Amino acid sequence: MRITVENANFHYKKGRKNLPNLYVNPINFSLDTGEVMAILGPNGAGKTTMLKCITGLLNWTEGQTYIDGKPLTKINKRALWKRIGYVPQAHKMVFGFSIIELVVMGRAPYISTLAQPSKVDIEAAYEALTLVGIKHLANKTCNEVSGGELQLALIARTLVSDPEVLILDEPESHLDIQKQVVILQTIKQLAKERGISCIINTHYPNHAFYLADYVLMTAKEKEVVYGQVEAIMTEQRMKQFFDVDVKKVIYEENDSIVQTMIPRALSK
Repeated sequence: MRITVENANFHYKKGRKNLPNLYVNPINFSLDTGEVMAILGPNGAGKTTMLKCITGLLNWTEGQTYIDGKPLTKINKRALWKRIGYVPQAHKMVFGFSIIELVVMGRAPYISTLAQPSKVDIEAAYEALTLVGIKHLANKTCNEVSGGELQLALIARTLVSDPEVLILDEPESHLDIQKQVVILQTIKQLAKERGISCIINTHYPNHAFYLADYVLMTAKEKEVVYGQVEAIMTEQRMKQFFDVDVKKVIYEENDSIVQTMIPRALSK
């Protein structure tokens, strides 16, 4: 499956007046099966809005999202949400749902309006929980689990619809480092082993190095840039977009190459 965005932009409305475009220049990118793209930028750069436009939760005011060359607006919504999974930022839930109930909700595209979840739906939910490693939490309520466990449950809820593209909004935010690693490993596994394309919105440049094939960088009053991670994420561009001086470090161990960025202000 290929997801493509062509010549896209967005603006909010204030009364009858259109506000300026959110992005300085049109957004263009294309992602194929199993590829990962990180959307990187500071707060207020429009990253979450971009994800919502990509998925059709908001409508681009210019340009279009395409799935295998077909405009998103021409695809039946139920069929669309079988192919695309959207994972919002995790927040503690106050409604008392159990984890298994939360995950079964992801089967909605397969369940008619008045029908109850079937045995197949429930089995799919357990399989998704097993895949992300939290099957043992199935009967816990959403308020009884940690933020990282809830984030994994939201990913599982998306996986039960067997999506081809997974779109995640800051899935590793507000988590301790161990939970961040688990989330990132899960996303990487889904891309590499199951061929699910992933788009992840993140504040963390080093997570883009770890996960992504491509990166799209955005910031207020800065041109959107897109390309391969190594080419786009330079010291100069990090200064331009984040207003911080960093040192790009490449570390080799055995057959692995790890890239990271270290703020110069924090070096001893």
